[in-house]
Amino acid sequence: MDPGQRRLGERRLVHALQRLHRREPMAADFRVDALVEAARAVPRAAAGHRGSAELTLTDAELRDVADALVAAGRLARRGHRVWLPDHRPQLDSEMRGRVDQLLDGLRAAGAAPPRIEGIAARLGIPPPLLAQLRRSGELVAVAPGIDYPRDVWADIAARLDRLGGYANVARIRGELRTSRRHAEAIIAHRKALARSGARLPRRERPAG
Repeated sequence: MDPGQRRLGERRLVHALQRLHRREPMAADFRVDALVEAARAVPRAAAGHRGSAELTLTDAELRDVADALVAAGRLARRGHRVWLPDHRPQLDSEMRGRVDQLLDGLRAAGAAPPRIEGIAARLGIPPPLLAQLRRSGELVAVAPGIDYPRDVWADIAARLDRLGGYANVARIRGELRTSRRHAEAIIAHRKALARSGARLPRRERPAG
């Protein structure tokens, strides 16, 4: 492998992983294949910089360079996923404040939250971050446009557990004081979780 190309590959991989962590701050790691793809995409701001030189390494060679970076301690890896050793999944203080405002607004709406996308857009929370919040469990998406903060969903599950086999749409609407649309979405989500074998909050059982 050409030494110059190896050094270029190292810079591209490290800078690409830095960009991925900034773009998805709550993601703990990324697949090596995604990192290789990102390393080939030079940001427009880097035009004219030495890092914008042509990278001629193959994907297999870039993966070999990534292996060497792991061996040198510049990247950390578990299986097919890598991350920067000093990375900790978290939001900066400004975005954390926006997310907390979003969650507080959803909590105030109880079991009948409004569509989350509009609120998030007004607060300046991008769609990729909403996806991260769902993957992390801070948000529980029970249907398109219906999301609950984790603690609200756990409370809903516990209340429906107390209803036992009587947790049909009508009983859920009465217990949670919510709409038929929300009640149906809650039942469908609980049944889907039960079928998938996913761990349910507070020994959650399917309703209906």
